[in-house]
Amino acid sequence: MEDEEVLILAAVVGCEKGSWPMKYLGLPLGGNPNSTEFWNPVVEKVGKMLDGWKNAFLSKGGRLTLIQSVLSSIPIYFMSLFKLPKVVAGILE
Repeated sequence: MEDEEVLILAAVVGCEKGSWPMKYLGLPLGGNPNSTEFWNPVVEKVGKMLDGWKNAFLSKGGRLTLIQSVLSSIPIYFMSLFKLPKVVAGILE
């Protein structure tokens, strides 16, 4: 199908033309889950959260609770669909 035809049909249906890879419900579609680049959003999100908590005045117990509850849920969401490579597991640890 020509690009022009796709754009016309997308306008008729009321949507827009997309490209791969794309995100659906926050998860990337069309990528290679075995590559480390695929898992970069997870690693970056965990890193950003840790950086913010380093400056907070929390006890060691408070930090441990945050890590166990919040940080463990981020990779689990991705791992509900994709198998976590060992390299990425080492980075997250």
